[in-house]
Amino acid sequence: MSDTSKRSGALSELRRLVPYIKRYKTRTYLGLVFITLSNICSTTVPHVVGTTIDTLKLPGNHSGDVPWLITQILLLTIGSGFFMFCTRRTIIVMSRRVEEDLRNDFTNALRTQPAKFFHDRSTGSLLAHFSNDIGSVREFIGPAIMYTANTITTFAFALSWMVNLNGWLSAAILIPVPLVATLTYRLGRKIHANYRTVQEHYEHITTHAQESASGIRVIRAYARGEEEAQRFDELSRDYYRKNMRLARVQSLMMPGMTVLFNLSYVIVIGFGGWLVSTNKLTVGELTQFFIYLNQLLWPIAAIGWVTGMIQRGAASIGRLGAIIDAPSTVVSGSNAMPDVDGDVEFRNVTLAYDGQTPVLSNVSFRIEKGQSLGIVGSVGSGKSSIIGLLPRMYDASAGAVLIDGIDVRDVTLSDLRANIAVVPQESFLFSETIRENIRFGRPTASDDEVRRAAEIAQLPTDISTLPDGFDTVVGERGVTLSGGQKQRTSLARAIVSDPKILILDDALSAVDASTEDRILSGLDDVMRGRTTIIISHRISTVQRCTNILVLDHGRVVEHGSHAELLQRKGQYFDMYERQQLEQQLS
Repeated sequence: MSDTSKRSGALSELRRLVPYIKRYKTRTYLGLVFITLSNICSTTVPHVVGTTIDTLKLPGNHSGDVPWLITQILLLTIGSGFFMFCTRRTIIVMSRRVEEDLRNDFTNALRTQPAKFFHDRSTGSLLAHFSNDIGSVREFIGPAIMYTANTITTFAFALSWMVNLNGWLSAAILIPVPLVATLTYRLGRKIHANYRTVQEHYEHITTHAQESASGIRVIRAYARGEEEAQRFDELSRDYYRKNMRLARVQSLMMPGMTVLFNLSYVIVIGFGGWLVSTNKLTVGELTQFFIYLNQLLWPIAAIGWVTGMIQRGAASIGRLGAIIDAPSTVVSGSNAMPDVDGDVEFRNVTLAYDGQTPVLSNVSFRIEKGQSLGIVGSVGSGKSSIIGLLPRMYDASAGAVLIDGIDVRDVTLSDLRANIAVVPQESFLFSETIRENIRFGRPTASDDEVRRAAEIAQLPTDISTLPDGFDTVVGERGVTLSGGQKQRTSLARAIVSDPKILILDDALSAVDASTEDRILSGLDDVMRGRTTIIISHRISTVQRCTNILVLDHGRVVEHGSHAELLQRKGQYFDMYERQQLEQQLS
């Protein structure tokens, strides 16, 4: 990649921040005014100090002038500090608000993405974006803007005073400046490249740590603790090496500029001393040059620091932009649907996740309000893909999914999903109490409703053995519960949300046959008047359904009631016979 393309890439990435900063342009402009006033005060101080020194050297009594000059120095110093405080209260606060906006936009971008988006990205990667990258952007917006403005205004005012004193000496002092610019440019490019590499590797470490914590039971079950620890150690060492490479590049910035800056001191002492000896410059004026040089020390040193922040900010906003700007294939419709009857229809639906290979092909069926549909089939036949289309986890590649005769793509996502409850096979529980997990779908549910839902899901016996009953905290992802307990808690959560359409995606796979039978008996009342879709690999789970679909390689090969399908002696009959035999042998 050429230098020009690298520079244009960094600039285009930073341009993403312009709309965010514009939201707080008044605060930004005020901050720039305050920093200008602060530097007017601070760069006037050396002039007053030099005047004081020259006044003291003049013959005669000047005791009346000196106190007033000292008072001016004190007032200017207080004014400089006050306006710098105001600068921080405007620009730094603005950067925090932009950080808040970025976090909100990042979260909203994640919230609107389809399921495939999260299949392609790890949780650790997204967490790295949310923590490190957004923090780096905030550091650029606040400190970088403030110190850049400080550097520019300090240089402008200090140099104007210096040129007014002696133009030749001022020009001589600026000899190292092109060298500083060259050093900053060359090292800045390397900082940008190395920081991007560090951030990308940080994703790998975060992902590994998150997966190790989530899969600790599997790691222990297979005695893989040593191997996982070694893998994490390798990742950490690699991360250390990349960070050290970045640190070595950054460490060259400050010493290099310090050497160049000290060259200016040599020029002031040599050339300025000669001007004093030839009476072309007073001692007070030479003193002013030294103070101005000290005032320029931090802005020059800050060039390297700010360059690093700009490069890190550009790398981070580019990575964030890839997420925020990612197009969502699932866009909310505009039609409200607060009241749903529950009539569901799939009309010639085809679904291909990659746009080429279909997982569902020309699927059509209808479930009338209050009826139940069972879906069975082998692994990979497309059962879960069907239920993902109803709440629009993804959209059909062809055909239409309708509820009450309305295409789900025309309905607002909030209304659509508020009327559908899905109980997945892999139940997810939050690090809250069992009560709060059950209430998640409807926070206003009463304790009686929570208990009733738990009874239908056959949970009370298990809850009675827990130390705090319904108030027992289940731990991250429900780690303190068994697979069956998590599934039943997830089922109770769906029941208490009182949806118009209830979907069970192999939600009883982790419970035994007798418990399943009790749950299904309890669900009879829940399913009455409610459209229900039950997906299962067990015939016993779906045999009570009004209608049953048999899927094979994404196509509906059989449909009908349990009795009708048994009479046809097709795939459904074969599955039933095989499972009956397995049950007898177990």
